[in-house]
Amino acid sequence: MANLATIATIVLATCCVPRSSGIDPRGSIEDRLAAPVTTDEAIREIFRVISMETSSEKDDEQLVKLIKEEIVRTAHRVKTPSGSIEAAARRAQRLVTELTAAYTTAIYKSKSSEEAKVNFARFRNTVQKIVDFIKNGQFVV
Repeated sequence: MANLATIATIVLATCCVPRSSGIDPRGSIEDRLAAPVTTDEAIREIFRVISMETSSEKDDEQLVKLIKEEIVRTAHRVKTPSGSIEAAARRAQRLVTELTAAYTTAIYKSKSSEEAKVNFARFRNTVQKIVDFIKNGQFVV
């Protein structure tokens, strides 16, 4: 027999958001990221939004900001300059690989060739910002 508290929670959760309101019950990406989460979780959430939902340039800006923070954090964990650069580069490479996968999915799901072109341009610009940050090397210990 199902736990009464669990059933009550599910019923309350489904009743709180009217389906006909036209409002996304999940809210904006900022609202979803406002809860205390790690940078890694926030980055993964934005990747999910890019690949599964309609995302915006604002999401890209937030993603670049979070990736920069993650690269700096990774670099600072290693106390030698050469190790710091290597660790940050590996982390950036993994994040760009995941970003590529998210945008590949978004481009594939595009409803028109124009939408696909816009998604590709956003992908290219986002990757370029990350690459420029890495090339700049200001994150080095």
